Order: sequence, then C-alpha cells, then structure tokens
Amino acid sequence: MVCRVLGKPRSWWYYRRRAKHARRLRRPDIEMLIQHLLAGSPTSYGYRRIHALLKRRGVSCNPKTVWRVLQRRGWLSTSRHRGPRLGRPHTGQVRVADSNRRWASDITGIRAWDGRKGRLAIIIDCADRMILSWRFASRMTATDLAETLREAIFRRFGETRAQAQGIEFLSDNGPEYTSHRFRPFVRVMGLIPCHTPRRSPESNGLAEAFFGSFKRDYVYQACWGDVSRCGAAATGVDRARQSPGPAQRAEDAVPGRVLFGVGRQNQEPTCPKLDGAVHAIIYSV
Repeated sequence: MVCRVLGKPRSWWYYRRRAKHARRLRRPDIEMLIQHLLAGSPTSYGYRRIHALLKRRGVSCNPKTVWRVLQRRGWLSTSRHRGPRLGRPHTGQVRVADSNRRWASDITGIRAWDGRKGRLAIIIDCADRMILSWRFASRMTATDLAETLREAIFRRFGETRAQAQGIEFLSDNGPEYTSHRFRPFVRVMGLIPCHTPRRSPESNGLAEAFFGSFKRDYVYQACWGDVSRCGAAATGVDRARQSPGPAQRAEDAVPGRVLFGVGRQNQEPTCPKLDGAVHAIIYSV
C-alpha cells in the first residue's frame, strides 16, 4: 500500500533493521558481588553455582542476570560435554533416602608432576553425601582400607559399633575390595559387602562424582611437584564439596555441605585398636 501511494515499485521498499543499543547495566551491585565470589571460588564454577551463592547470601536476582554478567565480562567457565556411554543400561539408583543405609567406597589416582602417583581412598554416605573417612598413600592395601572403614564407623557411631549392622558397603571389584582379608573384615564389622557389575563405574556414581569434582576444582588447579606434596595437600579434601546431581534443587547447585564432618586438624579422639578375632582377620599374615 505504501508503494502504491508513493507510486514506487515494491522492489524499491525494504526493511532497515534498527541499530542495537548496548544493554544498560541494571544491577551494578550484582556484578561486584559476582566478582568477589569468583575470586574465592574454583574456576569451574558456572552461573548456576554463582546464583546459588548469591541466593544464600540473601541477594535476589534472576539466574539469567548472572549469566549475562558472566558473558559480558568473559567469566563464563568452559565445560566438556559428555554424551551417554554405549553398553549396559543403568536404570538403578545409587543414592538412598536415609543416612547409614548404604556407604560407597572407591580409589582414585593422583599423579604429581614428577610422574609418581598417589592413591586416594574415600568412604561416602550415599544419602547425605558426607565423606566419613579418607586415606592417601602411594600404595593402597586391604589393611589401609580396613583402617579407613574402621575410622568411618568410629566417626559416625563412636564406640557403639553395633549401630553399623546392616549397612550396605558398595564398592567396585578392585583387588583391594575383593581381598580375602578385607571382605571378612567388612562382615565382622556388621556391614554387607556389595560389588558393582564389571566395567560399570556408573553403579558407583556418587564416589565417581566426588572424585570428578575434587580433581576438577582442587587437584587440577594446584601445582603438585611430587607425591609428598600431594599427601601434605590431601588434607585440602576436608574443604571439598560434593557436586550436585541432576535431581538436586537449584539452591543445592553450590557444593554447600562440608563433606567431612570433622577436619583432620580437629578430629575426634583416635579410634581404639581392634583386638581378638577382628584384629586377627585383617592383620593376619
């Protein structure tokens, strides 16, 4: 109609897009708080975790506002996309609803810059995701795992070992866990040993998720000259937090719970030594 009124052909008329104006910064206080939080957080923290931290500090804002600030300032973290693995379907549930119903354990390796490798073993509760005990050494044996399990029971129940009866102890099929020394020790302590299917790390997903978060946020951000420095710095595991699972709420997206209820520097009194038949099972030659 416009072309008809002006007496011009339709090819003469075209649309010209308006120039975009820079978005006005509506919340400058949010940007200052985000900069302060990023300075004291691991470099892998994304906008969801930063938004959860702001929410815990009583600052109300939209997650998209946090994302825009991080994008404009170039603070967005990069992450590797992991697609689904082919093979056995994993439809089970590792996490349970009640504490002290299922404990999981696993061992991972941490390599220092000199090429030497240390091993870190943990025991985690599959309900509250608290790390009950851990041990770092250049070599992990069944005796070390037994001491770690004994420390976990003492930290959770004290000297009343009978309360640990019936807890499922989930682990993989590593030689330390299937040892003829360790399996009887688990039964004597009152726990039920359970093993994941072979070549199925997803079946022990809570322990694997903790190792992934710990290495990403703490191990890969530090300089480990040798294994001795790794062992000295392994006490930093007490500051580690558990990364969220996909079923967690948005406010839990920040690892806000301390995995270790008691740090190494102020831990409970040393658990008593074993005696009698229990001592003979694990320490027999």
